[in-house]
Amino acid sequence: MKQAFEQFKSLIIKTNYYEAHEVLEEIWQSMRKSLHRDRDIIRGFVNAAVSLELKKRKRDNYLKVWKKYKKNKTKIKDNQLYLDLVKFLDNYVPKEKNC
Repeated sequence: MKQAFEQFKSLIIKTNYYEAHEVLEEIWQSMRKSLHRDRDIIRGFVNAAVSLELKKRKRDNYLKVWKKYKKNKTKIKDNQLYLDLVKFLDNYVPKEKNC
């Protein structure tokens, strides 16, 4: 999963938000119908990329999707890989006004 997160971050930096979404969507799809403890967290990261893509396309509903990311990131307890990705997104996104 670490490699997927690195690819995700690289695509976010390049503003290829849709492609970043696709990278983690595949992981989320494999666990979405299960009770996997990380299911909602991964979905939150997917939502972050979707929100950025919506903002890029000047769609007003990007904030609604960003709120879903923020809600799901609160479920992270002690997974350093996830915490690092949250830190990356939270440091990156303030450049995106109103997120």
